[in-house]
Amino acid sequence: MKKYDTTFVIDGTLDQNQREEIIEKYEKSLKKLGGEFDRIIRWGMRKLAYEIKKRTHGYYVIFYYSAEPSAIKPFEAEMKLNENILRFMTILFDGKHPENIRDEGAPGSEKIVTVDSTEDIQPFEDDSLEIDDDIDMESVDDESDSDETESLNEDEIDDDDEESELSGDDETEDIQDKEDK
Repeated sequence: MKKYDTTFVIDGTLDQNQREEIIEKYEKSLKKLGGEFDRIIRWGMRKLAYEIKKRTHGYYVIFYYSAEPSAIKPFEAEMKLNENILRFMTILFDGKHPENIRDEGAPGSEKIVTVDSTEDIQPFEDDSLEIDDDIDMESVDDESDSDETESLNEDEIDDDDEESELSGDDETEDIQDKEDK
């Protein structure tokens, strides 16, 4: 028997009782196929990175279990038929449970808690930066915007005049050539 990790996402619109029924259904299904559970993690409701079946939230569950490789295909086939399972993935378990995943799960389930240490975080202090509170930022933004606009408009006008003079000469020559013929 090999160790596996199956992570699946249940439709986030279902209530707690419906989600528990789905989890129990697949737990029983896997046991029928000869699987032995190590742990079930109810990771909880999460926002999906993108919509799946017009859903934006899903309830994540992770099964850690041992089973024969031949049991995986029928187990996944059963999951594929359930419309309330948005996604699932089975991989060989490497023995390491990610520390940032905790069990929000059912009553009596094991809680995995990760303690974040903020002792190493120091506030940013830079004495070389000085802020001048006397400057009115709105007037600075307005003045710089109008200066740039005026200079751009003058440059554009000059460029347009040069282009029209060049194109005008070519057109005049073309008309004279046609009249001469």
